[in-house]
Amino acid sequence: MRTFVLWARKAKTTANFSLDDLPGSGRMDLVCRCISNALCTADHLRKDTKIYVVLEGPPTPPITLLFDGTLIQQLDFDERNIAQHIQGALKGKTMMGVTVQKKSFEKVVRDLSKDSQLVCLHEKGEDLRLAPFTDNVTFIFGDFLGLPPKTETFLERLTAKRISLGSTSLFASHCITIVHNELDRRR
Repeated sequence: MRTFVLWARKAKTTANFSLDDLPGSGRMDLVCRCISNALCTADHLRKDTKIYVVLEGPPTPPITLLFDGTLIQQLDFDERNIAQHIQGALKGKTMMGVTVQKKSFEKVVRDLSKDSQLVCLHEKGEDLRLAPFTDNVTFIFGDFLGLPPKTETFLERLTAKRISLGSTSLFASHCITIVHNELDRRR
């Protein structure tokens, strides 16, 4: 299983955000692109992938969304459609493969560390192309703000391996695509 954990430190924790202004909703556009890139390919949904998004913006952080590719039946790749799924989940609507929990970033990662290899995407890590991965691997990354130093220390204590996608700083959603490409090529 491939798992991604995005810490969206500004994304709103309420369904009361504008579908017409996703960037102004704590960068909900970035969240939607990450979900799309984690789960959607040109012709199907990835059934071997999950993405957790920890929303830390106002008014009631943290809220964790889980989009589980093993359970989702239909998900269009566009930002607006995914934002509608997020709004529905935050309003309490039951949707197959989408869950909402009142869970912190640290709790999500700690829980995943029990059954999965933890990998922190970091510009100063080992090259992605040279790193070995287990069948159950979790890739952890931040939004446009990145991960704070104390979080990097927390991940080090959990023995998360630092992996680099190169020396160029990339958009969070692009990181997911590059990771998928590398793991797909290894199959």
